[in-house]
Amino acid sequence: MELTRQGIYQVTGIAWSGRGSIRRVEISADGGRSWADAEIESHQSDKALARFRIPWEWSGGTAVLQSRATDSQGNIQPTRDAVLADRGRLSFYHNHCIQSWAVNSNGGVANVYV
Repeated sequence: MELTRQGIYQVTGIAWSGRGSIRRVEISADGGRSWADAEIESHQSDKALARFRIPWEWSGGTAVLQSRATDSQGNIQPTRDAVLADRGRLSFYHNHCIQSWAVNSNGGVANVYV
């Protein structure tokens, strides 16, 4: 993906939990230092996908976008470091950690590890 102009973009995605329903989705544009609540657009049912969105203004600088979900059981999506500490570095099956997307100053977007 590439951002073609500075301005407002809708950050959207899908969250899921195998232990309940999605109750909250938070978005960070600074690599996890601060978080804002996204709007959950779908009906919240157990083990169902939940679409979320939040407006984000890109000013042309670099950013790291992340999302994390909380389910009805109180489980919060873990960081990559927490998953690696629990499962080891060779574990990539059913990886449920927070995913990160770097935006560079040219508008290029790429999946990254932070």
